[in-house]
Amino acid sequence: MGPSGTEGIFTRSAEATTAVLRDNANALLTILSAVVSDPLYKWNVSPVKARQCQMSDEERQVIVEDDISRELGSTPMDENENDAASRAIAKIHEKLQGYEDGTSGEQQSVEGQVQLLINSARDPDNLCALYFGWCPWL
Repeated sequence: MGPSGTEGIFTRSAEATTAVLRDNANALLTILSAVVSDPLYKWNVSPVKARQCQMSDEERQVIVEDDISRELGSTPMDENENDAASRAIAKIHEKLQGYEDGTSGEQQSVEGQVQLLINSARDPDNLCALYFGWCPWL
C-alpha cells in the first residue's frame, strides 16, 4: 500500500468510488435487475450440477444409465429460478445505502463504510480464510 498504508490515497480513492456508486445506485440497480430478468442466466449451481461438472466422461455415462433405469418422473422446477439473484440484488442495494453487516442496522456514512470495509479486510480471522493458491505472502 505504500508508505501511507491504508490511511492515504487508498482510503480517499475508496471513499470517492463509494460516493460515485451511491450517487449512481439507481442506474446500477437497473442494470443488475435486467440481468436478473434474463431467463438464460443461472445465478447458482446446484450441488448435483457441480458434481457432474467435476466428473469424468465415464462417471457421467454411469450416472446417465442409472437415471434412465429409474422412473421417468421429473422434479418440479422452482417458480423463481433467480431467487438467489434477487437476494444478491437486495444485498447490493443495502450496501449502496450504507448498511453493512455488523453495524446493528445503522446507516454508515461513506467514510464510515469505507473504514468498516478496510478494518474487515485487515481482520486476521478474514485473512486466514484467503484462498491458498493466491499466495499473498510471496
